[in-house]
Amino acid sequence: MSQHSSSTPRAWDAADSPFHAAERMAQRHAGVSEEAESSGRRGIRRYMPDQHRQFFSEQPFMVFGALDANGQPWATLRAAAPGFVSSPDARTLRIDGGVLPGDPLAGRWQPGMMIGGLGLQAQTRRRNRVNGVVSSVDGDTVMLEVMQSFGNCAKYIQSRTPTFVARGETSTRTAVEIRTELSDADRALLANADTFFIASANVSEEAGPARGADVSHRGGMPGFVRIDDATTLTTPDFSGNRFFNTLGNLLHDPRAGLLFVDFASGDLLYIAALAEIIWDGAELADFPLAERLVRFRITEVRRGRKALPFRWSDVAYAPQFVMPASVADSLPDSLPDSLSVSPLDSLPARPFESPWKKLRIVAVYEETPMIRSFYFESMDDRPLPAYEPGQYLPIRVPVDGLDKPLTRTYTLSEASNRQQYRITVKRDGVGSAWLHERFAAGTQVEAMAPRGTFTYDSASPRPAVFISAGIGITPMITMLHHAIAARESHTQPKPLHFFHGARSDGERPFSAHLRELAARHPTVSMHLFDSAADPDMHAPSSMLAGRVSVAEIKRALPFDDYDFYLCGPYSFMRELYEGLRGLNVADNRIRFETFGPASVKRLPVNPPALTQDSASTNASENAEVGIPVTFARSQRTVQWLPKDGTLLEFAEACGIAAQSSCRSGMCGTCATRVLNGRVAYQEATDAPVEAGHALICMGRPFANEATAQNGLSLEL
Repeated sequence: MSQHSSSTPRAWDAADSPFHAAERMAQRHAGVSEEAESSGRRGIRRYMPDQHRQFFSEQPFMVFGALDANGQPWATLRAAAPGFVSSPDARTLRIDGGVLPGDPLAGRWQPGMMIGGLGLQAQTRRRNRVNGVVSSVDGDTVMLEVMQSFGNCAKYIQSRTPTFVARGETSTRTAVEIRTELSDADRALLANADTFFIASANVSEEAGPARGADVSHRGGMPGFVRIDDATTLTTPDFSGNRFFNTLGNLLHDPRAGLLFVDFASGDLLYIAALAEIIWDGAELADFPLAERLVRFRITEVRRGRKALPFRWSDVAYAPQFVMPASVADSLPDSLPDSLSVSPLDSLPARPFESPWKKLRIVAVYEETPMIRSFYFESMDDRPLPAYEPGQYLPIRVPVDGLDKPLTRTYTLSEASNRQQYRITVKRDGVGSAWLHERFAAGTQVEAMAPRGTFTYDSASPRPAVFISAGIGITPMITMLHHAIAARESHTQPKPLHFFHGARSDGERPFSAHLRELAARHPTVSMHLFDSAADPDMHAPSSMLAGRVSVAEIKRALPFDDYDFYLCGPYSFMRELYEGLRGLNVADNRIRFETFGPASVKRLPVNPPALTQDSASTNASENAEVGIPVTFARSQRTVQWLPKDGTLLEFAEACGIAAQSSCRSGMCGTCATRVLNGRVAYQEATDAPVEAGHALICMGRPFANEATAQNGLSLEL
């Protein structure tokens, strides 16, 4: 076996966060603080991986964002034959020429200038980011010192291929047109736009290592940029990498620079604007898939005629826009880079299909005086999209006094059967009050396909413990139904433990049904707590006075290894989570979802334990001994040690070519076939993983005796 050594730096190597305070504020508002910090420290680097360096050198154009002399951000392009961007080393990007007429940053490419860069290969939907500061300038050659580098997923990128035009076709370029509002021609371009780029910045010293300029991509179906008037635009903000670089910058400084490309003529439309973030409200209903909106107040418009030396092939829209939401949600964020064009690109672009579908209410049932269940069926009697136990249903609620419906999400409270949905709603707020007062059998409602990541792991061999309080019972009863129904008759069923807390049994939904389930299924252990009950009063055997607590759970559970599922109010969640961790329950064995704005903070895992492998089995310890890893295509076997990090880092250190992008388990680009052995993950991954494959950017060899003895083999 060959050995290796490498001094390649791994991931974010600074003590400070890779995000500045305003980015972290945006992450908190969206409820993804811990996830973003963890992903950022894994995926954001202060150098460029070799794959990114090669990627930049292969592109005929690159998008940049920076500030003019007045501090106004602008997004702009440089374009030339591939190779005009190169990388002498992992921390330096060289840009040779490619300056286009009308560049609003002309004269600003000078030492000390902070630049955000975006390499985008539209035909394959790949993109990589780099942010840094100009170290030197020689004519049109700019040397950029890299401060941050990371990959982005392929979501929302429209596929089209650029082709250079003959020099004569661009010889009639006119002077740049500058206005303070949109012209009719500008409006026409924006009305048909499916792509734009946005520059923003935070150059304050307080931003620390996250200080700098940034440029990002935005994509949607034509019409996703709404023209409110000659000086106002509104655009949706879709689910992305959850870093919130752009919105964080805009919270710090609302100035933004937008760039629109006329793919037919080569015109470039630059817009300077002040941005306002619209986090929620009825207006979001106008933009399917939007999680929030950004409104831009235009301060300046510039148009460069025929500035871009390309013409482009016909567009193939991103699958998130041309496929039903239930199908698009099942796709990985990125497709293997071995495909020069995604198989989806061969599909004809279809008009935008709204993810909102009409359902009819077929029954309403009062569970308690404050809680009702609503049953939905499809309007055309076709099967409904399937869902995983624990997922939720987004619906639109038409509330009196509002010109737009409210969008609300309610957990599905019955196992999926494709014929009917059930949500169970406590009257608590405007949206739920409308449901209770107005929704009856025959009422129609708009809903999206079910979604959500808090789901039951059917493949786990461990007994499941479902713990909830109040209306937090809804995902738990769905998981319980699913776990019972999924049992195989020829196998010994694993025990299921159900804990729920309410003030009284009369305030507990499904109380009689839960007792009936426990009576019919001996392996279901039922523990129902009434916090207002008199401990001296006679109650059914399943009823317990008091509150659900770690002490009660410890007292009720036999000695074993469990998967815990938690849902309830914030204080309840925090107490249960921290209590279980205090009992040395592994962090990855505790899955939870809170309702409302609060988010329970996970405690650090020390030492880090491998938590999930490609077969949904948990690893127990980091290996202290080496594990042989065979790269089959490269015909090399190398000993992996825990200090070698992820399999992607290990492969790169060994000189093995491996595709990757986000490096944080979100995009799926690095998915690699596993020929022998098993792979484990230190943290949860977002991208779907095909059976027999693993995400090597997050994966490590599974630390058990069999893998240590027989090794791991990858198709690399």
